Amino acid sequence: MSGPRVVIGAPMYNHADDLLETLESLLIQSYRDFRLVCVDDQSTDATGEIVLRYAARDPRVVYTRNPSRLGMIDNWRLAFEVALEDAPDAEYFAWASDHDIWHPHWLATLVAELDAHPEAVLAYPRNRRIGPDGVMNDKRPWEFATAGVDDRRARFRRTMRHMSAGNMIYGLGRVGAIRRAGVFRHVLVPDRLLLMELALEGQFRQVPDILWFRRWYGPIFSLHRQRLAFFPNGRPFYSFVPWWISHATVLTWTLGVRGERSPGISRWAGLRLGGRYLRLAGRLHLRQELRQLRLDLFEHATFLKPIYLRARGYYRGFRRRSTIGRLRARWHKWFGNAERRQKLVQRTRRKAGKAASEAIAPPGRFFLRAVRSLPLMQSRIIPWLVRQEIEEVPAGREVGLMRRELRRVAQSGKPIIVGPWLSEVGFEVLYWIPFLTWAVKEFELSSDRLVVVSRGGARAWYRDLAGHYVDIFDLMSVKQFRRRNESRWQDGGNQKQMAVGDFDDRIVELVKARQGLNDVTVLHPAVMYRLLRYYWYEKGAISLLQKHAVYRRMPAMDAASMLKTLPKEYVAVRFYFRPSFPDTPENRTLIARLIRALARRTPVVLLNPGLSLDDHEDFDPGTGMGVHKLDHLMTPTTNLEVQSAVIAHARAFVGTYGGLSYLGPFYGVPSIGLFSDEAELVSTHLDVSRRLSRRLGAPLVTLDVRELAMVEMLFDTLGRDIETPIVPVIPASSTS
Repeated sequence: MSGPRVVIGAPMYNHADDLLETLESLLIQSYRDFRLVCVDDQSTDATGEIVLRYAARDPRVVYTRNPSRLGMIDNWRLAFEVALEDAPDAEYFAWASDHDIWHPHWLATLVAELDAHPEAVLAYPRNRRIGPDGVMNDKRPWEFATAGVDDRRARFRRTMRHMSAGNMIYGLGRVGAIRRAGVFRHVLVPDRLLLMELALEGQFRQVPDILWFRRWYGPIFSLHRQRLAFFPNGRPFYSFVPWWISHATVLTWTLGVRGERSPGISRWAGLRLGGRYLRLAGRLHLRQELRQLRLDLFEHATFLKPIYLRARGYYRGFRRRSTIGRLRARWHKWFGNAERRQKLVQRTRRKAGKAASEAIAPPGRFFLRAVRSLPLMQSRIIPWLVRQEIEEVPAGREVGLMRRELRRVAQSGKPIIVGPWLSEVGFEVLYWIPFLTWAVKEFELSSDRLVVVSRGGARAWYRDLAGHYVDIFDLMSVKQFRRRNESRWQDGGNQKQMAVGDFDDRIVELVKARQGLNDVTVLHPAVMYRLLRYYWYEKGAISLLQKHAVYRRMPAMDAASMLKTLPKEYVAVRFYFRPSFPDTPENRTLIARLIRALARRTPVVLLNPGLSLDDHEDFDPGTGMGVHKLDHLMTPTTNLEVQSAVIAHARAFVGTYGGLSYLGPFYGVPSIGLFSDEAELVSTHLDVSRRLSRRLGAPLVTLDVRELAMVEMLFDTLGRDIETPIVPVIPASSTS
């Protein structure tokens, strides 16, 4: 096939303010075999000048300007036609707006999805909205797909009920299917009609990753606004016909009368589809109108809303009561045997113990404060008994429980399952492993008894602690893990493993089956979490951590074969977005500039795994001189091992504060962690990371992005007078 496989048509009109970022995000796509055809509909701002500058530098960019204003529908149609004239052999086509932002893996992911599923005609990602103020909306991403639905009528019906046309129309589609579906027809809400016709061609697939960021300028759906944008040279009479009637008419005419899809869809079948669309769309329109009427009514007659809510509560209560019989049958089905009853009793005891602890804690703290307030206690007894640990009194009970639990584990004589670890990488490196190192030494736990359970290839971190390691991704798929783990977060309110849950029990059973173990004891992370929460929440002094954690260098990494393709000296880099470093255009621009600056001085190795293993989204600057990628080496069960090996042999690490930035000092490698929202940081973690760098002899520097300008100014000043590189050289012996 000559020419690119993918062609992107970008209709443009007066969005020069956002266009630079849009073009950058498209041109740094990791999949590079595409053509970007920009069709300017007589913009009156700097749109043309911006695109022409990019076209002069990148041969993939093509620019054309309409001789007169066409309006949105004809401009979108023209973008499709001009794009296919420029690349007639293209297999896939996508429309791109002139103001949105795309993830660097957007195109590669969608091409791979369509290549793997020939029955699909459209693939699109999950997305996030960016508001007028530039802040990203935290609303749950919309989800819909018809994957696996082979029946054409079922796809048609499901698409009508659940589609979100504005999100799906920017997906990647097969050129032939889009052409047969009529591209954009001259009706209101044309994207909905196009998707309905595409549903007749094949399946829709949605990838689970967030790869598109849609700018949201305000009210999106307005028929009046559409008439002005679609028909700038005068509104035809049919534009005032209800959209669902005009859509049904077009379908009936094209499929039933003209037979444009015959013989795949007969004329008789086309007439029936037109009638079915009229019925389904009319019903949908009626529901939307009733919903809007209800909202308008409650806005003006607020006294009716409590009455409505009470009536709805009665109705839902009636529906719940009507299902008691089914619930009783389900109870007997699930808890009719002894094993399930035993698990229920165990869970009930666990929850009852937790509730009892929570009930006892407040009066206990009140009594403790009353005793401490006595004059004699304040002046004599407390200073004499607990002179240096007065602030750890609230944690005293938890220290006793922790030691009792560890004694039980040590004295059981059974194999010990350590974990499973399901929380953040940062907490695992900064707290869990040092706590285990202390516990193994303090209670003389034999490494042969320990079976560590973690995920993502963390085996190398435990090599000198435990004789056995099981990776969770060897027990279940990434998709299964994420679904169950996210459900655990919702139940517990966060990632922290404060208690043993159903998911933990399930993993322990899988580990027992895999290792051939019948009777084991479990050392769960809840033991550490319940103890150290007093320090994290500033209820205990730093000595609480110092007494129950041992910080030492990680075992040496032998990764010669893994790193043979990398430069001899390099800087390891990984930036991802989190609450303390949110996904904003400013942060994206800063990261891209920083990586380019680093790459000009020394080779850069990106540690992005290319996998969707958690809720963090990586920043990928694309390929370029001096930037090396390793995502081809990373699998769900090896990504942390690969990243650790790269960091252990790097001159320095630069990235988002948290997670991997903690790992550098454990290998004697200097690290720089960036953040932009200090309110999202926990001061105790910052304090531990700084103490850690001093103890292990490798700096861990945390910087607010606003401080980078000062650092750059200092480096530029020094760079005029000295020849030494900015990134410090670490002696080879320090990485072992």
